Amino acid sequence: MYTSAATQEWARSGQVITLGEQMGKFLEDTTLEAIGKNRWRANLQKGWRIGRVPNGGYVLAIVGRAISQSLNHADPLSINAFYLEPTQLGEAEVEVEILRLGKGTQFASARLYQEGNLKIIANAAYTDLDRLKGPTNTVMTPPDVPPFESIGVPKHNVLEIHNTIDTRIVKGAEFFADQEPTNTGEFIAYMQYVDGANIQPIDLLMFGDMMPPPSFTLVPNVGWVPTVEMTVQLRGKPAPGPILCRARSHTLIKGVTEQDCEIWDANGDLVAVGRQTMKVRSMS
Repeated sequence: MYTSAATQEWARSGQVITLGEQMGKFLEDTTLEAIGKNRWRANLQKGWRIGRVPNGGYVLAIVGRAISQSLNHADPLSINAFYLEPTQLGEAEVEVEILRLGKGTQFASARLYQEGNLKIIANAAYTDLDRLKGPTNTVMTPPDVPPFESIGVPKHNVLEIHNTIDTRIVKGAEFFADQEPTNTGEFIAYMQYVDGANIQPIDLLMFGDMMPPPSFTLVPNVGWVPTVEMTVQLRGKPAPGPILCRARSHTLIKGVTEQDCEIWDANGDLVAVGRQTMKVRSMS
């Protein structure tokens, strides 16, 4: 069950939780406490880790929520973050600096600290996604994959985060059979919350970093793939239901790769794109 303090904070954000409705784990685990003007306390929780380290997208979503709440609960349009040090479970503080309040677009920067150490620095543009309008055209199309209902639930969970995120790989699963490179540089998967919560705009900041790194398929014995920098750009609010994600890496040069991510909602609309700079660490 969600806590009364978390419920009150979310009610202040303008989103309504009806009587008897449970707060999803992601929403509860990214709830913030105001500790000053545009200063927020977070608590990094279990359930979102890759190994011992909280997922970088989960931490970015906490930073993104702090910016949103400092900007009267605007939606992220584009956020770019640099990861200076790995985070850990426990308390963190986010300081937000409002840079400009425009009519359609607002700008801010944020810094996340743990135990006095700067962990993440981000710059962002926020807006009201419901009010976006203008010309539309894209040469990008959703991946051609079987429907979500035809993909079985994975029989085992390898990582802690798999107990929270229902991930159903529809392209690239052959890699996990023998851990040998396939040279495809691509994974495609459906994802949704295990607890059934709907995916909101802030959540997309996390899902932009939720796919297995495609660099796994490029060279053998890949171990840790830490994110150095990540950008997530939103194009709209996702419809209820599972999202479809495609992650691709086109180059791996001297241990550095890029990862491009597309996120499509249940209506087949592109709702977010992202790019990361990542280092590829070998286990050998």
